[in-house]
Amino acid sequence: MIEVMRESDGDVLGLRATGKLSVADYHDVLEPAVRTLLARFDSLKVLLCLDEPFHGWTPRAAWANTVFDVKHRNHFAKVAVVGAPRWEQWCVNVAAALLMSGELRTYDRERLDAAWGWVRT
Repeated sequence: MIEVMRESDGDVLGLRATGKLSVADYHDVLEPAVRTLLARFDSLKVLLCLDEPFHGWTPRAAWANTVFDVKHRNHFAKVAVVGAPRWEQWCVNVAAALLMSGELRTYDRERLDAAWGWVRT
């Protein structure tokens, strides 16, 4: 499940992911939230918190995520990923180098406040 975090404000979009993400999470939550903000801002700053229990993506959701990243590769000025295991941080960094033009940082879950501070600047 993906939900928009209440800390979201202006061009900063906070997202909390729990459980196993489905293609519906992208179509029903993520895409409308991004589309609404891009109507007001040229680029966005995103914080993605992978909260417990996070179990990854279904195969269709993984594909939806890739398509989403390619479609919006120039729309994200900053992306902070919080709570990813070390191996997933490596995957996120590799994918970001290929699929996005903005900055990306990964943070351990206990550094959520630092991630918010960075993404808001």
